[in-house]
Amino acid sequence: MKKSRSFKKELIYSFLLISFFSITLLGIFQVYQLSSLVRENQKSQATTTKYLADYIGNYVTEHKKAIQTKAHKTARHFENKEMDLIEQQLKDIKTNYPGFVNLYVGDKKGQSILFYPDVYTDGAKRENLNFSDRSYYKELVRTKDTVVSPVLHGRGGTDLLLVTIVSPLLDHNGEMIGYVQGALDLNALSEHIQRRNFGEEGYAAVIDKDWNVVVHPHVDTRRELVNLSKSEINRFIESREKAGGRSFFKSMNPNEDIYITYEKIPPLDWTVWVAKPTDAVTKTYKDALRTILIFLLLTALVLIGVSLVLTNRLERSIQKLLGYIKDYTRDLLGKRPKSKSIRGPKEMEELFFYFNHMIDEVEKNRKELLILNKGLEAKVQERTATLERKNSELKAINKLITSVSTDRDLAQFIQYCLLEIEQFMNYSLHVCFNDLAVTNRMIHTNQNLMMYLNEHMTGVQQYMEPIHIEKNKRGFLVVDLTEQQSISASDQEFLRTFAGSLAVMLQNKFLFEETRNKHAVLEAVLESMSDGLIMVNNKKDVEYVNEFFLNVVEVDDGFVHVADEVTQRNASLDDVYNRFVHLFNVDREELNELLYDKKIELKLHYKEKSKKPKYYLLHNFSVLLDEEKMGEGLLLRDITKEEEIDTLKNNLISLASHEFKTPITTIKGSVETLLRSEVEWEPEFKQELLEGVHEDIERIQHLINDWLDISKIDSGAMNVEPNTIRADHVIELSMESIPKTLKHDAILEFNNYVEEGFTFYADKMRVQQVLINLITNAIRYNDSNRKKVDITLDKENGYTTISVADNGIGISKDHLEKIFNLFYQVDLTATRRTGGTGLGLAICAGIMEAHEGRIKVVSEPGMGSKFIIYFPDRKGEDLI
Repeated sequence: MKKSRSFKKELIYSFLLISFFSITLLGIFQVYQLSSLVRENQKSQATTTKYLADYIGNYVTEHKKAIQTKAHKTARHFENKEMDLIEQQLKDIKTNYPGFVNLYVGDKKGQSILFYPDVYTDGAKRENLNFSDRSYYKELVRTKDTVVSPVLHGRGGTDLLLVTIVSPLLDHNGEMIGYVQGALDLNALSEHIQRRNFGEEGYAAVIDKDWNVVVHPHVDTRRELVNLSKSEINRFIESREKAGGRSFFKSMNPNEDIYITYEKIPPLDWTVWVAKPTDAVTKTYKDALRTILIFLLLTALVLIGVSLVLTNRLERSIQKLLGYIKDYTRDLLGKRPKSKSIRGPKEMEELFFYFNHMIDEVEKNRKELLILNKGLEAKVQERTATLERKNSELKAINKLITSVSTDRDLAQFIQYCLLEIEQFMNYSLHVCFNDLAVTNRMIHTNQNLMMYLNEHMTGVQQYMEPIHIEKNKRGFLVVDLTEQQSISASDQEFLRTFAGSLAVMLQNKFLFEETRNKHAVLEAVLESMSDGLIMVNNKKDVEYVNEFFLNVVEVDDGFVHVADEVTQRNASLDDVYNRFVHLFNVDREELNELLYDKKIELKLHYKEKSKKPKYYLLHNFSVLLDEEKMGEGLLLRDITKEEEIDTLKNNLISLASHEFKTPITTIKGSVETLLRSEVEWEPEFKQELLEGVHEDIERIQHLINDWLDISKIDSGAMNVEPNTIRADHVIELSMESIPKTLKHDAILEFNNYVEEGFTFYADKMRVQQVLINLITNAIRYNDSNRKKVDITLDKENGYTTISVADNGIGISKDHLEKIFNLFYQVDLTATRRTGGTGLGLAICAGIMEAHEGRIKVVSEPGMGSKFIIYFPDRKGEDLI
């Protein structure tokens, strides 16, 4: 273990630690203040730099605007050669903007024409010069816009450094005819900048776009043109992307480390910076830190000396008290040491005084506690025995708290309870309930209470506790006592508790069984419904869903397949909504209104086009209990049959209106023509009209026969009269029955692959009806230039087969399973072109089903179709 420090050392360390943190916090505060001051100075330097940049930009921009403004007016005077007015214009500029050293006007070749003032400051007369070789003039000619030149030496009798502003004189066509030029005096700008206070050893500099010095404290800008393109500071600023900034700059020369703030002047592409030596910025930090460290060291030395003096006296008093406590502890079981006193701080003397009194009280109380402890041990032992007994009783009762949802019947349940408490009881227990008598070993049925007591009780007496549940459900807890046994008051109390607990458990058992039976009946009813049902609570979570509902919405990616799993997965009404939107063609807004109590019912239609159409009616209802809403339910009813009936009805009406309308209209027109008395018709024409009427009547009769056949097929009354018929004759008669107008451009071939004169059992007229229908379809639905139909007779696996194959338009795969449905038509356009009701193939399928045969189709779009009818090989009496 780490050795503890003495009280004296703790006090000294505490004094030092407090002093150290106090001085450190004070130093941090001072450093923070100094750093804030430095940051303010840096911010002030940046503000000054920004101000200078704005001032220089505004200064040059104002003089530039003055030249531009006068150039517009001067151009008119220049064209008219009004030199006196031009001179007056230059004089106005000089008067309003004294920053110009001189102003002059020249022609488009760069030759100056007019100066103002016309004499130098020394009294010499100015001479006209040519400035076309100047770079700024070349830029003026190129851009025809006002140009600000870099710093340059004056020409024509002055060598001062100048910045010129030149603006073009343009005629009404925008062509340059001359220029106006003003030379700025940089000394006024330099004096204004130098008057600013840049702090200790700080200075400001201004550089033009060619890195020539405009203002610099170390350069005589009146006479000396200095270029700083190779200056480290300029290269540093040029490497920066921002137009302004600040940073510590470390020069190659160690004595030239500076803190620099700079700004670029966008209109002129000039740069202004303010620089200050780094030592001037950091000197304050270094001095403050040095002072704090020295002050901290001196304070620590002083505090160590003071703390040694102050803690000596206190330490002596504590040592004496500690020795007294050690003496008392060592002699606690022996003779008590004599009371002592000390000399020291007032508080320590009082502490000694009260410690002596405390020792006296401790001795007195210790003796009393020894006496009380003996009595307490006896009571604890007695109480422990009582608690152990009660604990055993509680364990026995606790064994009754078993699940009532087990599969044990009533007798097994009672016996289970007795077995659980057997280890805690020393008695022979019997439970007589209704006609049952149960012990922990035996179960007796059909037992009368008195009879059971007389036959099975072996003891001299019995103790009984009633088990009350309901009026018709009563029993007793019987204790069979031997001659040596008796029941104490405590045992009687326990047995009453046991009987009451058993009554509660039995009552719960009865209630559970009753509830489970009702729930099983209700669930069986719901699962047997021919409609789908789903229940949701008030939180819109699914509580129940039956099998029918799940079969309708069953998928692999979300909604599970079993009702219990739905509630375990915490499915919600939103999940049901999403599933319906995925499965059915339904308006989202209408579905949302139904699911959230704004609409009562909604019709749904499956999205799957390839499957048989399915329709459902979704109904919403509220679930109420004692006029309180417990949730809501959705009832899903299959209305596909009703929809099919409506469709058939509509199709029948449509067909009747179309198929009957055409021949009746033709018949009506022919009859009205024949009835016209004012016209004498030719016999041949009358014969032609009557034949047309006859054909239309046959067409109507054919439609009626088809509908009668369909009615027989739907009602199961399609009867056939099979006989032994010759197969080749039936096929040939069917081929001859095809109208000549239909088969005039078609080739019909009969292929016989069975023996000559082969017969089979079938209804001859119905077989012809099927073959005529198939051959007619093969010709009608054929767009080939050479229509060909092959009729083949053959035998296959106990069936007589007749196939009709064509080279027509064919049937796509998604239509193959539907072409035998009532009113189904593959191509409505083609159907309307050739006529038809969509009943022919349905009738063929019904006729083959009546023969206990079948019809099969094989087809591909563009490759033709092949229909095969199968007649089972059997005797005539077997078919009838």
